[in-house]
Amino acid sequence: MSSLPRLRALDLVPVQVGGRPMVAVRDPEGLVEDTLVLPLEVAEVALLLDGKRDWVDVQVEYARRHRGALLFRSDLARIVEELDRCGLLETEEARRRRAALEEAFRRAPERPPYFAGRSYPSDPDRLWAQLARSLRAVDPARLPSAAPRGVVAPHVDFERGGPCYGWAYSALARSEATAFLLLGVAHAGAAQPLVLCTKPYRTPLGTLPVDQEWVEDLLREVPDFAEAEAAHRTEHSLEFQAVFLQVALAGRPAAVVPVLCSAFELWTGGRSPREVELVERGIQALRRTFRDRADRAAVVVGVDFSHVGPRFGDPEPPDSALALRTSAGDHRALDHVLRGDPEGFWQEVAARGNPQRIDATSALYTALRILEPVRGELLHYAQAPDPAGGIVSFASVALY
Repeated sequence: MSSLPRLRALDLVPVQVGGRPMVAVRDPEGLVEDTLVLPLEVAEVALLLDGKRDWVDVQVEYARRHRGALLFRSDLARIVEELDRCGLLETEEARRRRAALEEAFRRAPERPPYFAGRSYPSDPDRLWAQLARSLRAVDPARLPSAAPRGVVAPHVDFERGGPCYGWAYSALARSEATAFLLLGVAHAGAAQPLVLCTKPYRTPLGTLPVDQEWVEDLLREVPDFAEAEAAHRTEHSLEFQAVFLQVALAGRPAAVVPVLCSAFELWTGGRSPREVELVERGIQALRRTFRDRADRAAVVVGVDFSHVGPRFGDPEPPDSALALRTSAGDHRALDHVLRGDPEGFWQEVAARGNPQRIDATSALYTALRILEPVRGELLHYAQAPDPAGGIVSFASVALY
């Protein structure tokens, strides 16, 4: 009997609706733009759809988990049909949606602000005021006197991460750079370790042009650098940097080179990224082209650190004890960053299985390799609660 289709990589969050337990479904890939809410029993069936189980397998496993309760074939068929209609399964429907959206993105002259009105205000005045408050809250006397060659900033939402963004971008504003290599996280995954965007980044505050000469240099070295460019369409890790960069520079002319970093672990298999040709050629291209324009360029890394607690699959409650353990793990990783030790950072996080789900691993490793020799200075470290029961941590670092 053939397998049932696989549930796509989605963000599932337990919620209460009218006192009833439900599951909110968000799609990082953006094939489904609205947040859907599923009854708990439907979500439980959806999670059994792994692309390997057939009809009987799902019914048997459902009965095992529910003390022998029966899931009739007709009910299972109805659930599968509805999940597919909504675009939640990896089927022809999802492939059709993906192809249409990717084609529209390829044709678009700019990368539009996907999260405006979703995660931050779409009104330019409100947006500017919100981010400017975070910048004004930073004490200039506590900033390093030297202009950094790069900064690490969060990509958590501006409400929770505003002060931390403020430290990173206040430091960056002291740089005289006019070109910014933006390194972010490809949360929805991509077919390549490093994915270049050749399109300007439009935000409610205007449009940041790409550094066309730099982009062309990269494409000469790595012709397929932008093949998975559509991964930028719904990715927030760089959209948030583009917005904050515009406020921090206060209208100063600037161009960007946006690059998303997938999880290098998919290619490295426990090795260092240096040992994997597909990853290394991209890092070397970024390093060489950055060094060619080092007098006018800076690196911005948009990453968060740990994701822990029940929301992310941990048994521990999001209490002070978990917060302390998380901070200790984060600071062990950050120590390597501050010493400018990319291999030590990789070994500390990725080679240990990344138990705290630090999503900074690939992008921050890449930044350290581009800038080495490099040293860092920790400007700010913070944690914030996840509304669904967890802790997210983030940091601001100046890189010299």
